[in-house]
Amino acid sequence: MSLPKDSHMPPYRLVADKIRQQIRSGRIKPGERVPSSRDLEAEYKIANMTARSALRVLRDEGWIYSKPGVGNFVTDTPPTAGQAASEEVAGRMPTPEYIELSERLDAVNARIDSLLAVFQQLAGVTEKPKKK
Repeated sequence: MSLPKDSHMPPYRLVADKIRQQIRSGRIKPGERVPSSRDLEAEYKIANMTARSALRVLRDEGWIYSKPGVGNFVTDTPPTAGQAASEEVAGRMPTPEYIELSERLDAVNARIDSLLAVFQQLAGVTEKPKKK
């Protein structure tokens, strides 16, 4: 599966949205394991850092939790739109430093994905034809 190339959203956000949709639809149920960063990397043809960033977003939003050495799992009670609004009122919004670092990470991930695409194109050009 590939991500849309014409999207204005960073790839890690697109992947996080797809996983979030799977959780909302019940395809991935509470307590079930979500795909690992390596699985996401292979499925969406993205850098591992991009996949890890997608999982980080979902963790930060309260959709998943991590068990070190075991994996990432859907929380028993995924957040609702009302919870996000109440957290904003409660002052749990990210700090300016966090926002700045997240934006920098977005830029780095976008560059990594661009470089990965170039390397994949180069690999196709440099492949030697197979002898029959």
